[in-house]
Amino acid sequence: MRIGRVRSVVAFTAFAAVGVAWFVGCFRETAREKMQTDTAIAPRDSASTQSNADRAGSHVGLRHDPLPAGMKAAGGAMLTGTASSYAFIHVRAPRGDMIWLDSIAPAPAGEPSKTVRAELAIPPLAADERLFMASCDVNSRLDSRVLAIVINQPGVTKFTKIRQAWRVNERAGRFEMIPIAGITCEDPGGDR
Repeated sequence: MRIGRVRSVVAFTAFAAVGVAWFVGCFRETAREKMQTDTAIAPRDSASTQSNADRAGSHVGLRHDPLPAGMKAAGGAMLTGTASSYAFIHVRAPRGDMIWLDSIAPAPAGEPSKTVRAELAIPPLAADERLFMASCDVNSRLDSRVLAIVINQPGVTKFTKIRQAWRVNERAGRFEMIPIAGITCEDPGGDR
């Protein structure tokens, strides 16, 4: 009797997963079109060639809005499909470009309070590379937690040549490098 219940639970779980995948698949393009996102090409300067280890991790836990002095926002994207409000922020700082994962919470004064939960130093980009945030598919499914460096391809809005990719782990507060197989990135502002 116990084995029958386990099989029923496994079958129901599999059925629910297929249903969720179907539902998400049906509304995939709508979600991508409604995403608040921005992509950026990082500059090639001496600051961007500094080692990632020297630049990463120093801002985790920082509460901000506006950004600290000497830093400039160069783009960003809201993460969709997460239980809490998170956003990627592309930050230009004297020590180099980085991506912050910010949690966003309402503050007593009405302005949102942003806290850096994870930080990723952006490796130097070649002149023909771009950074995509929250607009990449993994195995044909939109995953807003993915960042990727892509090689520009003229005349396309869906990029298939991926150099490097990361997925943010909100719970662990870190960016994790992921395999590039099966990843494509779409320019949300591109022509359709």
